[in-house]
Amino acid sequence: MSNRKKPIASALAALALALAACSGTEKQGSLYAAGDVARPQAMLQASRSAAESALREPGRGDKQGLAEKGIEAAERCLMAAPENPGCYYWRAVNTGIYHSVRIAGYQRGVKRMVADCEKIIQIDPGYENAGAYRMLGQIYTKLPQTAIHPGSVTRDIELAESYLRKAVQLAPGYPENRLALAEALFENGKVKDAIEELAQANELAPHWRRDISYDQWKHESLALERRIGKAQ
Repeated sequence: MSNRKKPIASALAALALALAACSGTEKQGSLYAAGDVARPQAMLQASRSAAESALREPGRGDKQGLAEKGIEAAERCLMAAPENPGCYYWRAVNTGIYHSVRIAGYQRGVKRMVADCEKIIQIDPGYENAGAYRMLGQIYTKLPQTAIHPGSVTRDIELAESYLRKAVQLAPGYPENRLALAEALFENGKVKDAIEELAQANELAPHWRRDISYDQWKHESLALERRIGKAQ
């Protein structure tokens, strides 16, 4: 991998880890079943299961293959139910996972994720604890700050903060919203505000111990605490 691609891969890997927090409470289920193509709920669950399986894969594992299946299932879901916010949501999550492994064409994937999130906001802005606003905030926090091609989606901390404040407004009791906002605030130089949001996220987190992302939250919270400590 070239030196130019390493920061991009690192940022996308961080974004994929953040998207683990978008998956909510863990559900089990097979990826596909006979006759499910015309059943949007079955395809939605297949897309979700693919994402969760990919996120549990050690290292690179088969993340790409699972994410491809998840994207396919989400698109079948959309063919049957074009106004189902879950179909867009899980296509976006799987797209993020896919491009955390395969860097080629990642800008096209990021643009699709942004479009999917914008569609979710039109349909149901509170879906998955304001997941679309949370995902947009994480995208604009974790992407590289510069890009070679004009029109690329790049890091924008001000925009990230605005999306994440909206996520907190819609779902104030969901710790990942506050944890993501704390990171954006820290990156934006608002250390005091970041400390306050992080404290609230840590206070809320124990109530969500059964969430699939609970362990990841703890890891990210400790990492952010260390970064804040070094900055003070």
